[in-house]
Amino acid sequence: MTPRPRFYHDDGLNVRSYDARADLDARLFEDHLPFYVGMAREWGGPVLELGCGTGRIALAIAEAGIETTGLDLSRPMLARAEAKRAGAEDGIARRLRFVEGDMTDFALGSRFRLAIIPFRGFQELLTVHDQRAVLACLRDHLEEDGRLVLDLFDPRLEDVLPPVDDGVATLPALDLGGSALKVEVLRRTNAPLTQVLTEIWRFTETAPDGSVLRVEEEVHSLRWTWRFEMRHLLELAGFAVEAEHSDFHGSPPGRGRQQVWVARPSESVRS
Repeated sequence: MTPRPRFYHDDGLNVRSYDARADLDARLFEDHLPFYVGMAREWGGPVLELGCGTGRIALAIAEAGIETTGLDLSRPMLARAEAKRAGAEDGIARRLRFVEGDMTDFALGSRFRLAIIPFRGFQELLTVHDQRAVLACLRDHLEEDGRLVLDLFDPRLEDVLPPVDDGVATLPALDLGGSALKVEVLRRTNAPLTQVLTEIWRFTETAPDGSVLRVEEEVHSLRWTWRFEMRHLLELAGFAVEAEHSDFHGSPPGRGRQQVWVARPSESVRS
């Protein structure tokens, strides 16, 4: 396993604001949750979600009546997921379990009808070695007629070249229940050789009177993957691509949009 920055390692403002940021992203852009719930309904369970975070999608799938397992490396994120499970109705809670583990090396002792990696979780893997390791684990855990579904952003060449970009973005203020949170992406550097972008995020919590309560900074790195590179990775890992979309509504591939992949285990794995 290649060491990776752990963006959600500490139980701080980043983890605390995750659900609020996800809700904001769904309102401003495209909500991916209904798509993954729809895929679970189409293919049935059990479902495995890698990078489940606070359990937003896993919980929604369990609420749809489907047995779901969520795996994540972050204990603080999983603690929030477990809190949601504990607060759910008994039938939903029984269909839902969360496991701490690394998506590049896990063995759950069971097979799944559907495996998903939503919200660009695959891009948290910063090397091809780790990407192939995840796909190999998934193939071992999928039923023969199972499906793998994941999404990435489709990189625009002008957005993944140097130089360093300062002051990339500031999110709208978020309500943390008695305090406000400002999230800024202060700096972004692109490494075209390794296809890794690295951003410095600052989280500033303020009281109602405007006084600063807490300031935290974290490093977030993602690896971008070109469309045909992703197709080849899937084929090398023993998957046959069934569909590639540019959004969560089945649109054909399009430059600079989304990469939404649907794949099934094939008969051969290339070394």
